[in-house]
Amino acid sequence: MVKYPSLSEQQQQNLPALLKPASRIPAQFSDSSHQLWFCDTVDGPMVLKLCDHANIQQSNFWRGMNSLFVIDFPASLANITTVYQQISTLSSLDIPPLVATEKSAFLLTKWLSGDEVNASMLNLETIKSLASHLGRLHQQQLPQWGSLQQPEFTAKDWPFRLKTTLQQLAHQQADLIDQAVLQQALSQTEQIAENLFVPIMPDLRWDQFLMQQGKLSALVDLDAIVYGPKTLEFVLLEYLLDSEQAEVFAAEYQSYQSIPDLTAVRLPYRLLLFLMNVLGETDLSSWLNHPQRFH
Repeated sequence: MVKYPSLSEQQQQNLPALLKPASRIPAQFSDSSHQLWFCDTVDGPMVLKLCDHANIQQSNFWRGMNSLFVIDFPASLANITTVYQQISTLSSLDIPPLVATEKSAFLLTKWLSGDEVNASMLNLETIKSLASHLGRLHQQQLPQWGSLQQPEFTAKDWPFRLKTTLQQLAHQQADLIDQAVLQQALSQTEQIAENLFVPIMPDLRWDQFLMQQGKLSALVDLDAIVYGPKTLEFVLLEYLLDSEQAEVFAAEYQSYQSIPDLTAVRLPYRLLLFLMNVLGETDLSSWLNHPQRFH
């Protein structure tokens, strides 16, 4: 019997039998929270995602997510079936069918065909399909925020929890942070008034998707989807889109929702995303001076 990598006999006893040994899928980032394996099984091709606990414990991204949203990753994998179900009903993109999951351990999903996405492959249809995906998700609005399964925090909680998280992350990375910038961001945080919350991906990157015929076809990484302010996702989008792409995105997105004003939140949210190491930038000045795409 061919065994799944790193899983105990008990963990794999109810999984579909492997036809041959699993093959490792190279990680795109050195701090990836999972090891990925391609698995050829009796029920078809699948992907095994094994939690890399060493990376997760050292991850500024998950420190930020667990502090701000209290999603308790990777223990939250025990409830991720709900996330897959919810997003599959809301998004126009394919979501990989979830075969099995275990708290703090692994995910097994069916393999979806499609090309990996990177910035060099983008065209205007790709951008429109991203806008359509996010526009549909953002129509799902709640007055509470937090985990997708059970958003429990109120609008009044947002500035306080955001400020606390910024302080914690900045303390851990004091060598990267200009204290004057930090104090300015903390001061602005106290004035933030978010009232409606939507499903967002604070780790939104092109490599979370697959594409076919120039359009996004699937979303394959759902670990970090939470209810939060859509302005936070828009601040991240400013780093993913150039000026022409942002115009195309905005035109398509506005058939679903209005474009939010980022003026009052841009500095605190940019600092948060920097401290969470969302895109790997280590120069704070360069990060904060990135062009503004949405006005």
